[in-house]
Amino acid sequence: MLNRLKNKFITNDFLKSLAVLMTGTLIAQIVGYMLAPIITRLYSPAEMGEFGMFQRITLLLATIATARYEYALPLPKKERHAFFLFRFALKITCVTLLISLLVGILYGMIKNEGMDYYLLISFLLLTVFSVVFFNLGTNWSVRKKYFRKISMAKMTQSISLNGLRVVFGVFQFGSLGLILAYGISFLLSALYFLRDFLFLNGAVYSKLSSLKTRVMSRKYKDFPRANLPLALSDYVRDVLVALILIEFFSQSLFGAFDHSYRMLRIPVMLIGASLSHVFFSRISAYKTEGKLIFPLFRKVISILSLLSIIPFVIIYFFGAPLFGFVFGAEWRFAGELSEIMAPWLMLNFIISPLSTIPLVFGKQKPYLLIGVIASLLQIIGFVLIPWMLGNMNKNISFMFQCVTWAQVIMALITIYFLFNIVKKHDAAITEESKL
Repeated sequence: MLNRLKNKFITNDFLKSLAVLMTGTLIAQIVGYMLAPIITRLYSPAEMGEFGMFQRITLLLATIATARYEYALPLPKKERHAFFLFRFALKITCVTLLISLLVGILYGMIKNEGMDYYLLISFLLLTVFSVVFFNLGTNWSVRKKYFRKISMAKMTQSISLNGLRVVFGVFQFGSLGLILAYGISFLLSALYFLRDFLFLNGAVYSKLSSLKTRVMSRKYKDFPRANLPLALSDYVRDVLVALILIEFFSQSLFGAFDHSYRMLRIPVMLIGASLSHVFFSRISAYKTEGKLIFPLFRKVISILSLLSIIPFVIIYFFGAPLFGFVFGAEWRFAGELSEIMAPWLMLNFIISPLSTIPLVFGKQKPYLLIGVIASLLQIIGFVLIPWMLGNMNKNISFMFQCVTWAQVIMALITIYFLFNIVKKHDAAITEESKL
């Protein structure tokens, strides 16, 4: 029995690729879990909230910077065509960062900000560039099936992030320490992909490269037209939610929410993200080769459902005492929020790897509509309920419950939408095979 399972694992490329990606990520997350109780005792919820805002602005700018062309990198048949997109995304990034710098300087001059402000803006833009290069390098490695390199880069990012958080926390850097750790960790991990870029940049040279780049950018125009608005709806929503919670309640409440949200999304980062890269690579190849995708779709949902039931049920019933014990007494409220949000983020965990399906099948526009509706429901819930009932603490739980179950409904709609895409593809393949 064990030998049969071992042989099946060895001959299954999907499982091997997933194992390579998850090994590094698992090591990194174990380190993160071990250091989390120390980190939460070095930083207050308010300081975590300040960092959470910096992180959300960084991800928003990083998303705008590439126009989502990084997700097109695994799709072109020719390697140099894919690299033209890589280089084009970097050019867009440089323009975006230059505009952001000018806007930041102008705002600072109007507000008469000091030198600390300009240093923070400069570090923000450096962090954005590091995140962009990390994302581009990751998707290029997905194309090349360099899953070990992705694993090492993610491990470096997570270990350096958590290690530096502890160091800066010991020296009482406050929220600045969290910000510095975040930026430095992405800068270090992005270096894993620098060599590939420099080699290809020298090798893939053509007098017609500008023309070919324009052709490729137009061919994959659905990524900036449809996928970018979808991503922006998510990141703009995250920034607005942060501002709403801070404005209506407090920095500490947002810090508790942000910590709870990130802790419940650890399974997504641990398993979902790794599975997403392999799944994206596999279904892209299946579509090109005319193979059935539903068996893989069903397998992924089954595995993730089984993996998620026990941890999320435990969080649902015992989140508050667990958070209080692990992270410290002042984080117990974050545990109460985690109990409420567990069903929402369990479904988010299951959907995460499957969200690449619309990219492969050119269904970004209807997927965008679902994403926008989900984002609007979240924003409306955080605005409307405090406005109707007041922002008293007794209404906080009810507000999060309303938002959670609205997101659960949208998640189920999303799964049904993705299921239909896969079934239509497989039906077409089956019909062709009968002819």
